[in-house]
Amino acid sequence: MGNTLSLHIYPKQIVDNVKQFVTGQKRKREDSDSEEEMNKVIDIAMHTPKRKKLLTTAKYIYQALFQEGKNSDVTVEALGHQFHLHKIYLCQSPYFASMFGGSWLEATKKYIMIDIIDPLITIESLKIIFGSLYNDEITLNPAEIVPILASAAMFQLDGIIDKCREVMIETINPKSVMDYYNAACQYGDKKLHDTCMNWFLVNLMTFYYYGPLCHLRTIPISLMAKLVANPNLFVVQTEFSLYVMLKFWMYMHLHPHLPNDPAIKDINLFYSSRTDEGPFLLSKEGEKFILAFESLRIHNLISHHMDVEAVQRDNIIPHSWLNPVVLKQWKTMLKVNQNEDKGPCSEIAEESFLNKSLRCGRILNEKDRHMWRWTGFHYGMDLLMLTDGSTLSIKRNHRPEFEQLLSFQTVRRLTIRVTVATLNEQRQVLFQQSTGIKNFTLSKTEEMPLMTFDKDVTFPLIISANILFTSPEEVMASEPVTQTVQ
Repeated sequence: MGNTLSLHIYPKQIVDNVKQFVTGQKRKREDSDSEEEMNKVIDIAMHTPKRKKLLTTAKYIYQALFQEGKNSDVTVEALGHQFHLHKIYLCQSPYFASMFGGSWLEATKKYIMIDIIDPLITIESLKIIFGSLYNDEITLNPAEIVPILASAAMFQLDGIIDKCREVMIETINPKSVMDYYNAACQYGDKKLHDTCMNWFLVNLMTFYYYGPLCHLRTIPISLMAKLVANPNLFVVQTEFSLYVMLKFWMYMHLHPHLPNDPAIKDINLFYSSRTDEGPFLLSKEGEKFILAFESLRIHNLISHHMDVEAVQRDNIIPHSWLNPVVLKQWKTMLKVNQNEDKGPCSEIAEESFLNKSLRCGRILNEKDRHMWRWTGFHYGMDLLMLTDGSTLSIKRNHRPEFEQLLSFQTVRRLTIRVTVATLNEQRQVLFQQSTGIKNFTLSKTEEMPLMTFDKDVTFPLIISANILFTSPEEVMASEPVTQTVQ
């Protein structure tokens, strides 16, 4: 019996003991693996450098010395505000270096009052400028950049002027360009000036002419005269469109308090209904605008009978400007008709071409096939422009049914330059491509390629062209003679 019991008991104990042994071993292995993983994590954590920002020397100097004014050895008062500063830092500015290092009375003074004449300089801009002398970085807000540039110019801080210029060039747009242009003129910044001018040359007609007319009012007479005279101006349509824009621009300046854009018919009526028989530009009201209008290329302005009628009806331009041009145009037409003028020669000077050529342009909104002509009389040349969205070419159109209106010359010479441009959201030139000045010989119905658009060209695409159909004279009788009211 006892043996029987022992046979029943021992196996269970053995099984339990084996289970305890096995599970114990497994638990020990799991604990060991877990501890090994933990040690690996700890080892990585202990040997991985942690970067933490401390109050750097520059920031400490800025906070303690500039913001709190500790150990200040000079107080500068400007625009009614006191700045507790340090001569050793101020001497980074040539303005203060000369003041403290020379024989000025302020050299030994601890309280200096600066008379700020420039109305663009503000207390906030002075804080930024003085603070920059204590720090290794500066924050420039484009909306407040002009006062900072003004302050930097006053204290001759070339490094900050350079940074201001960079920010301004990056943020030229319809809202900022006039302020930036005025600042460039005032502080003699040629690079900024040229960048603003180039922005205006592309946008004068593509933005101001086709946008709200009130925008035209922001362009002063001196700037408008420079733009109209520039051969690189992007003219949309033809010179007559430029004349119409000038007419609108002058009207907006003459009516500075108009709350809304006037109707086009009201503008036209303003000029055509005048009781004074003299041209508007020779009146007391109009004489200040002569500078802008005399830059028009009048020989390209009167190439269509409807354009001539409109110019006569407006009675803005003096007859003394128009009559010599009409006479010269007639003379040139006769020379072309009698085969004495076959177009400009290949040796034409670049300056002569740019100053005498027809300025015209077009905006292509979509990448598609387009064909157009610029209206007007072009000495018997019916010139077509063609594009398939990837290339641009010209064609001398010569349809038999219109042959009596076209030049009889079998071959005609032509000089042309075409520039295409795409703009970004700020209306800055994103991409630009030019043919350069090219000389062509075109037979009747002949088509010639002008350019293959670069892969970076996007649409809308602005096309600007300078075209010369005849040989220019060195001295043109068409140059307007400025007259003033006695």
